[in-house]
Amino acid sequence: MMRTLTCSVVLLPAYLFAQSLVSTTPQQRTALLEEFTAINCGNCPAAHGVANTLAGAYPDDLVIVGVHGGGLAVPSGTQVDLRTTDGAALWTQLGVSFQPQGTVNRQVVQQANGWSNAIATVLAQTSPVNLGMATTFDPDTRELTVDVELYYAADGTGDADRISVLLTQDHIVGYQQDYVNGAHPNYDHRHVLRDHITPLIGDEVVTTTSGTLVQRTYTFTVPEAWVVDDLDAVAFVAEQGGPVHQVRHVDATGGATTGIPHSERMYGTGSAFPVPANDLVTIPLDPAVMMDGTFVLRDVAGRVVMQLRMPQGAAQLVLPVGGVEAGVYLYGVEGFPARVLTVAH
Repeated sequence: MMRTLTCSVVLLPAYLFAQSLVSTTPQQRTALLEEFTAINCGNCPAAHGVANTLAGAYPDDLVIVGVHGGGLAVPSGTQVDLRTTDGAALWTQLGVSFQPQGTVNRQVVQQANGWSNAIATVLAQTSPVNLGMATTFDPDTRELTVDVELYYAADGTGDADRISVLLTQDHIVGYQQDYVNGAHPNYDHRHVLRDHITPLIGDEVVTTTSGTLVQRTYTFTVPEAWVVDDLDAVAFVAEQGGPVHQVRHVDATGGATTGIPHSERMYGTGSAFPVPANDLVTIPLDPAVMMDGTFVLRDVAGRVVMQLRMPQGAAQLVLPVGGVEAGVYLYGVEGFPARVLTVAH
């Protein structure tokens, strides 16, 4: 499995389209729950239930990573092996001695009954840095590209921060011990850590002063045995050896997030359909917004792919994308936040 990265640190005005992946307005922290678990841990399914309930309560603000490790994660016979080298190193780094346990934003390792309060405490805090991300996947080469943007809305709280990018997988079916309901031969394992794309220590960010935009690109070759449609890319930024500031996750097969809260969004357009688009895509136009501006379609790097004047009085825009390469794009009216469009052929 090959990993590469490129990076840039730039100071840019807030209105540039290149920042469509990330807001420049100070935001609340989001929560990362790293759940330490194992297939032969009979108390772990109850903790999985707690984690999944919390995910339902905070669908936009909580990311879960299931880290299988310890002696109870060692498979026997035909049991599925969900251990990873990075997971084992993380257990050691955070001092995890048994499961089920978890840590919220790399702070205190605790049992499941403490996760809810820890998450609520994190979500009430303001983050000095905002994070946005987007992915593209080439099915021929199985190369996954993850673009990450940070914007420091305030000065960082330490000397340096670190960006971590990893992959999780849903719906891995295999054995799970359960002391309450009996062992499950075909358990649906969720949020399973597959690999860290960055080193476990993360990718260093030295410049963390207010107004700094950081852009990084990471690539990873996805093993054939992994079901790519069940993969999520996760990115988070944290102080070196300290707490997590922000975390996001998107589909590995062409997902993106603007990082902008719904309360701040006024797009000027509706959501495109069908998604993914193949030949023609229809984009509803918002009658509450003056449609005399310029419509722009850009790739996730900010390059203009298509540009046209908005049609006067039209209720929708039909856009030909048959000649556009498959991937993730950002579209919208200049002066408004962008929406995400996936093109597949």
